[in-house]
Amino acid sequence: MKTWTTISLAVALLTLGTFSSLPVGAAAAEQSIEQMINEAKTPADHEAIAAFYEKESQEAQKKYDEHKKMEEWYKKHPALNKSGFSFHCDRIAASYQTTAKEYEELAKLHKEMANSVK
Repeated sequence: MKTWTTISLAVALLTLGTFSSLPVGAAAAEQSIEQMINEAKTPADHEAIAAFYEKESQEAQKKYDEHKKMEEWYKKHPALNKSGFSFHCDRIAASYQTTAKEYEELAKLHKEMANSVK
């Protein structure tokens, strides 16, 4: 009985993790990032784009942290980890870490553009 409860909890956590990892930011913005980029002319425009990418980076970093915590949880529960859950959490975390770094680079580039646009 305890095993099924543990398995149910694991499935619930994975389901929650899957749906909570959907992209955020652009859908909630009044203006899409594509539109912001297409219309960017002023330093303020590029600063706004940089701020958007910084926010996306922070969200990706949060997801990285969540998946690293789940990975550790699975490692502490060998019965569940036999299925390789910790491996998958590690891979997902690595993906979010890369995404966070890429968003930071985009933010940096737009800050540079803001400084060079007159």
